[in-house]
Parts: sequence; C-alpha cells; structure tokens
Amino acid sequence: MGFARMRAAEWRARAGDSQNAGTTGPLRGKLLRLIAVAPLACLLTGLVWMAAANTSDVAALLNRFAAIHMLLGAGVTSVALYAGLSLVSGIGGAILTIAEAAPRLAMGGAMMAVLPFAQPAETPEPASPSTGAQSAARSEMQIGLYGGFSQSPNSDVKMVAPDGTDLVLKDVVWKSESLKPSPYYGGRGVDWNSRFPNFGLMVDFTHAKATAIRSQTVTQSGKRSGTDIPPSEPFEKTFRKLEFTHGLNMLTFNGMFRATGLHRRIIPYVGIGAGFTVPHVEARRAGEDKEDGVSEAQVTGIALQALGGIEWRIFKSDRRSIFTEYKFAYTSNDVELQTGGVVSTDIFVHQFVLGGYYTPWRHGAVVGR
Repeated sequence: MGFARMRAAEWRARAGDSQNAGTTGPLRGKLLRLIAVAPLACLLTGLVWMAAANTSDVAALLNRFAAIHMLLGAGVTSVALYAGLSLVSGIGGAILTIAEAAPRLAMGGAMMAVLPFAQPAETPEPASPSTGAQSAARSEMQIGLYGGFSQSPNSDVKMVAPDGTDLVLKDVVWKSESLKPSPYYGGRGVDWNSRFPNFGLMVDFTHAKATAIRSQTVTQSGKRSGTDIPPSEPFEKTFRKLEFTHGLNMLTFNGMFRATGLHRRIIPYVGIGAGFTVPHVEARRAGEDKEDGVSEAQVTGIALQALGGIEWRIFKSDRRSIFTEYKFAYTSNDVELQTGGVVSTDIFVHQFVLGGYYTPWRHGAVVGR
C-alpha cells in the first residue's frame, strides 16, 4: 500500500508539472524569440543609421567582405534579412492593429450614445464548436532563396571630375551575364500578418549584375579633361572599365499582398518596396593606372522595386513550396572615383525569378470539421 501511494503521488506531481509547462511554454518561447531578435535588430538599425549619417562608413564595412563575398556576404545578408524583417514586422503589426481597432472604437462610441435608449433583448445561444468549422488566425514566416535571369536596358552615364571633365554618354549598353560567376541570386524573408493573413512584410536582398560593353560606340556631349569631345566615340575612350559584376546589390523592404482564396495550391501575390543600392563597383577611367581605379562596395543610392508572382504549393509538406516571379527594379548609382569625381547612372533591372520557400513556423489553423 505504501508503495502504491508513493507511485500515485509521483504521478500527480508529474501531471501538475506538465500543466504548468503548458501555461508557461508560450511565454518562454516569446521571451526567447525576443532575446534572439534584439541583437539582430540592433545590427540592422546601426547599419541604417550609418548609411544616413555617412555612407563611407558602410562602404568600408562592406569592403571587409569583398574577398570572400559568396560566403561571408551571404551570412551578413541572412542576419540583416531576419533582423530587418523582425523590426519592420513589429512596426507594421502595430499599424495594422491600430487600423483594425479604429472602426471598433467608432462603433463603440456610437453604441454608448444610443445605450440609454436601447431595449433589452434575448441573448442568442452561442453556437456549438461541433456544428461547423471555425477559422483561427495564422501567422507565417517564410524564408526563400532564388535564382534567375536579369536584363538591364540602355541608360545614360554622366561623369564629373575636378580635372575639367563634365560629360554625358548616351544610351550605354549593359550586359547582365546572369549565369556567370557570381550568378544572379537573392534571398528573402516574408512575415504574413496573423490578423490580416493576406498582407505581409518582406525583406529582400538581390544580387544582379551590369557591365558596360567596352567595344560599343556611344553618342556623347561635354568636356573631358577640359577639352570638347566628339559627338560619337568608342566607350573605351572614356572608361577602361565600368561594371557592377560583383553585385548590383539591392536591399529592399516590401509590402506584400496574396490572394489565398482562389486555389489551395496556387497563390498569386504582388508587392512593392524601397531600400538601398549597395553595388560592388569596378570603375577606371581611360589612361588611369589600375591602382587608381575603384574596386569596392559603395552605398550609391536608393532602390525601388515592384514584383508579382505565383507560389506553387505542390509538395506534400506545406512547409515547402516554389515560386515563379517577375521583378522590375530601379537603382540609383552615384559612384565616387578614387581620383576624385563622380560617375552617375540610373540602371533599371528586369528580373525573371525561380525560387523556393521554407516555412519554419506557422501558428494557427482551420479547426472544426
């Protein structure tokens, strides 16, 4: 009997521990997520602050990773994506919560106004959960990687330098070389709001390329080293090299919308966003020594993009899917030359994307029958 009582007491103690764990588990999970996200958010905030205060500091930091661009660059990008997503998602969630609460507050005020004149009414019996299906809020985080093909149309290139150079090269032709090392690629994180599951926030990093063809002949105007230039001339008379082959990189923050009610496995979506252009620039004027050329990462301006695509949920596991997408981006590039002066060009990028999503967590589901 004594042994039986001891086993029963032990069973009750374990049952009580499991109940306490059930109540404290979600709170502990939220606390751990907050502790993990806080330093990453601080890192991204610091980068944004540095970019606003002094772009040369950001360029100096990025140049430390130039030699091992494919490895450390991907790691830094992943940290920035996750931190930026967590930070922007929190702000966006607060705005959406306020927007959702405003009509309720207005309706509450109207009800208070008519409350003295209201008549008591019979309270309807609540529906039984077993009588039908109910919908619970879903919060989704998706992490995606993608590749593809990009193409940039012709654009004008302007150069101003202290030696009396002030010229414009018209309709410079760019080649993308999307499949040559380092190829076109990108990474992103998407957070779909739990209260408004059709709306989400995305942090997107894109590594495209653009190289000016040296053998092309361009129309031009202005002065080079204080001397008038002819109306037409080979490009290499002005530049020995002008390219963004180690990355016409873009980091953007995007608002997203998806149509989830059309088909269970086919999810169309659209998005629009803005951010920074952070290319790795290689630029050298004709006649300059190699040491005088630019070969570094610079924060050159803003990036804007619009996108649309389809997520294909064709796998058994709903945690994996693929997506096809078209993106159109605008990049502003003001490159600082090593010997003084600035080269400016606005490059547009058409992008055709194929990628995959992984969903590390999804809270809530459809419950009932």
